[in-house]
Amino acid sequence: MLRLYRILLFVLSPFLKIYFYIRCLYGKDRILDVVNRFGIATTDRPDGKLIWVHAASIGESTAALTYINHVKKQFPELNILITTITVTSADMLLPKIAKIPGCRYQFVVADNSIWIGKFLDYWQPCAALFLESEIWPNMIDLLHGRKIPIFLLNARLSQKSFGRWSRLKNFFAGTLKKFAVILAQSNIEASKFSFFSPENTKIMDNLKYANDLLPCNDDLLDAFKKACAGKKVFVAASTHEKEEEIILEAHKKLKLQFNLVTIIIPRHLTRAQRIREILQEQGVAFSFRSENNFSDNSEVFCIDAFGETGTFFRLADICFVGGSLVPIGGHNLFEPAALGKPVLHGPFMDNALEVRDFLKQKGIAFEVKNSDEIHRVCLELISAPEKMTEISSCAETIVKNESLKQIDESIPLREILHVEN
Repeated sequence: MLRLYRILLFVLSPFLKIYFYIRCLYGKDRILDVVNRFGIATTDRPDGKLIWVHAASIGESTAALTYINHVKKQFPELNILITTITVTSADMLLPKIAKIPGCRYQFVVADNSIWIGKFLDYWQPCAALFLESEIWPNMIDLLHGRKIPIFLLNARLSQKSFGRWSRLKNFFAGTLKKFAVILAQSNIEASKFSFFSPENTKIMDNLKYANDLLPCNDDLLDAFKKACAGKKVFVAASTHEKEEEIILEAHKKLKLQFNLVTIIIPRHLTRAQRIREILQEQGVAFSFRSENNFSDNSEVFCIDAFGETGTFFRLADICFVGGSLVPIGGHNLFEPAALGKPVLHGPFMDNALEVRDFLKQKGIAFEVKNSDEIHRVCLELISAPEKMTEISSCAETIVKNESLKQIDESIPLREILHVEN
């Protein structure tokens, strides 16, 4: 089966190249960096030992940074390559890793054996650490063949993927058994991975719980506090197509009871123009962050700038996290919750079931299915200040976990790096 998969990827390679260049037209790849996908490096490899950390997008990359900073404290001379698959994660990572000595960034190589060979020849990692659900059969097989230990951290598998994998159990079991350790982020996720490879599956706390709080731009926060003075603030973050319309319907209903400002932060900034069209169609007064016009008359702000979500979560009375009213799988509920904010989400949370259940148990997360339910829950929360105070005070208790310690216990980096105690 692996041989057939490898041949198929080889045959499709010319079309894959075209596909990645087409992605550049839509801002999903960068023309100068797209060659990374073909195993060609665009940055230097530092001298010395290097480990490779791979994360898919923003959420995984943030968790990866938490681990990288932890590792660098233990092994300051260690070099680290971090790869991702999205431009947004690259934009987030680049200024941060520039401050970490010996840390490099690239887009990940595609799962083609020839390209992977070039990638490994150049970077020569002594260990590979993948986050969550980044599992590529060719990549895993070639790393295993070179006797480079492979680890899966914060592992998760959506129910949909689990169903597909189950139909090819022997193939995926063969791939997963090549990991030295699979650290699943919950009991639920561990049971899925154990179905394929029980021998190397363990349980860890969710690494995202150990992340630093999202950063805040104090000057920007002060400016928006003035613009929103005397108003309730509802922040809808990581929204996707069709979610903004639902948010705006709820906004209009809430405006009948409260002096309200709604702040929309789309998951993909390339959708800013479409959101502008939606706001114009809805006939609401709005402003865009990029235009720096914090009008007191605006009832909706669209944040079409990167890296400011933490600032607006702090401003919020109530938050909503998108990718959950439409079948995307949901995004990180923990980020606003850790800042003491009640967080709403839709029914499609397959990517974060454990986090959803944890926050629901704490009385911090609330499921909503449509604009009527958003209106109802927001109304109940805003009308109950004691409940809001209770949620805020709960934030201190939810950020403690043992994930970094558990990773240290499961990944023998000193042994891998041949470093003496």
